[in-house]
Amino acid sequence: MNRISIGSLILLVFFPLFAQRSALVEKFRLIHSDKLFLNRSPAEEILELNGKVHFWYGDMEFKSDRALIFNNQKIARLTGNVSVSNDSLALQADSVAYYRIPEELNIGGKVYITEKKKGGGFRWFRSDYAVYDKKSDKVTVWNNVSSHDEEENAFAQCGYAFWDRKNGYAYMIESPKLRSGKADTLYVQADRMEFFDLERKLVATFNVDVRSSDYNATSDFLIYFLKEDKAVFTGEPVFTSDFAKATAREFYLYFDERKLQRAELVDSCRVFYAEQRGAEKKNWVTAGYVSILFGDDSIREFSAENQVSYYYQQEKKDKTDFFINSATGEFLEAKFSSDNKLDTMRMKKSIKGRYKFHNNS
Repeated sequence: MNRISIGSLILLVFFPLFAQRSALVEKFRLIHSDKLFLNRSPAEEILELNGKVHFWYGDMEFKSDRALIFNNQKIARLTGNVSVSNDSLALQADSVAYYRIPEELNIGGKVYITEKKKGGGFRWFRSDYAVYDKKSDKVTVWNNVSSHDEEENAFAQCGYAFWDRKNGYAYMIESPKLRSGKADTLYVQADRMEFFDLERKLVATFNVDVRSSDYNATSDFLIYFLKEDKAVFTGEPVFTSDFAKATAREFYLYFDERKLQRAELVDSCRVFYAEQRGAEKKNWVTAGYVSILFGDDSIREFSAENQVSYYYQQEKKDKTDFFINSATGEFLEAKFSSDNKLDTMRMKKSIKGRYKFHNNS
């Protein structure tokens, strides 16, 4: 093998020959390198670059401390403070191997990938390893993966993630976790999470666990519509708060800036609730449909329809007497005061009930 050391002046003579051969596949344009060596053998032609390396391959810009360009194999290997830019996507890492055929980048060590959106927002990924398939515009990252989306104000963590930029689709596996940018507002974990850019929709499947400062919900399946600020839970969903516990075939939760405002329960609904935060949830309602309104982290009112049954027990206190009220009917509406005490309750249609009280006066 012949090893030729080339300075900045000799570069002007020898380098065009290398660039012409590279241009057969993809145009190579060297911008700067402190040192440059051209190694030739019958099998390969290697361009070695050291110090403030800066070059272009086609429409991608590369910078690093060192680089080896294997002309015949169509491979570029970069190490040390590597950065690569391609349109709205940019990446940084300790090392990058660029396989010009089939246009794929293998990335390793402190990987940081960013995307600038047309609207001005951005998202980023961090990981130990990554692969960027330039031709299909797909990114795969794994090991210690973390991500942030500025538009959705969300942070994510997982062991493995895939991102199809062209189709606006991404998924996360290996213990994915998602949280809102605001502390204690929303936290989601599941076996798998998927995100659809166009619909701004999050789908979580199996062992779904959603937590916030005022409630916890679990299920097998979750669809979160970020545009509407609405979540749909199916697959044995359970809702729990300091005041209530509920089960149903399906839950629909409605939010305002990630804050729970309303819940709708559909089919086989059971709601157990308490008058005080953290107290025993001994009051209950069953129905085919239940709608609950929340305010200040507690229940403000609820309505139930279709084969309604309820039980309500009020304990004796200074200003209230002990009583138990249970009934069945087709419609029930209950409203609560600001201190979460029952204010009014009314039923309609086919009412059958029992009222039990005790008064020492």
